[in-house]
Amino acid sequence: MKQFQFQELCKHSLPLVVQKRGTPFYQSIHCHDAIEIVYIAHGKGWCAIDSIIHPMLSGDLYIIPVGSSHEYYGESGLCYFNVIFNEAIFLPEAGELYYQLNLPHEQRALPVKCTFAPDVCDQILHLLEELNDELASTRRYALLRSRALFVDFIILLLRNASRSTVMQTAKYRKGLGKVLFFIAENLNKKIVLGELAAIAGYSPEYLGQLFAREIGSTLTDYISTRRLERACNMLSDSSHTLEEIAASCGFFDASYLIKIFKKKLNITPAEFRRRTNQRHLEAEM
Repeated sequence: MKQFQFQELCKHSLPLVVQKRGTPFYQSIHCHDAIEIVYIAHGKGWCAIDSIIHPMLSGDLYIIPVGSSHEYYGESGLCYFNVIFNEAIFLPEAGELYYQLNLPHEQRALPVKCTFAPDVCDQILHLLEELNDELASTRRYALLRSRALFVDFIILLLRNASRSTVMQTAKYRKGLGKVLFFIAENLNKKIVLGELAAIAGYSPEYLGQLFAREIGSTLTDYISTRRLERACNMLSDSSHTLEEIAASCGFFDASYLIKIFKKKLNITPAEFRRRTNQRHLEAEM
């Protein structure tokens, strides 16, 4: 597995790399000696982080610790930001921010994959656009302002950790947390709004509005994405047939599973499996 060295990627004195990328691509399995944050501005694709496969969709943010293996596949129209840094980017009094991001997964405020509410996504995109522009410029104090923008970006993520879809604070456990847990445990079954509303103790209309505001997605899209994630990971095990995967993930039949894969990822399940198996062989070489 290839390891990218941060010193080779960083072209200036500030220990920070920001890249705005697009166009179709495949980045083979690799790791870094620094933390990497990936934000999907728009478009779609898939990634695998420490062998866990995730569909990449607009608004997704991934925090990849030092040494974690990962790879990406982006479809046409994908636009994303790479932010790579080490602890030297933080002033001594801000060093805690680095360790919050590089703790073991179960101890971190933010998980590997986060999806924020729309208002937070707008702020993230604005900061990253500014940061990318400032870091690439030759303006006076560009590096100083880049450091300030970067710290603003990290603080924004940490302050909104409780609004990420995977967090279950006390607030979410009372309502949305119950809904998220129920969805995760029942992806293989038909899930209807009325049932979710009863679990949360809200009216269907209020639950739909609250979910969209706090999670940043409609219930239908959220459930579809969670099912797709499970299907991606099951496809990496060649012993599962498409019919078995469809039933386990709530797609009900293989034809609908194929339709969703083409719609969301622009790839068939069979091709996804082929590429995943090829990736595993390359990783073992």
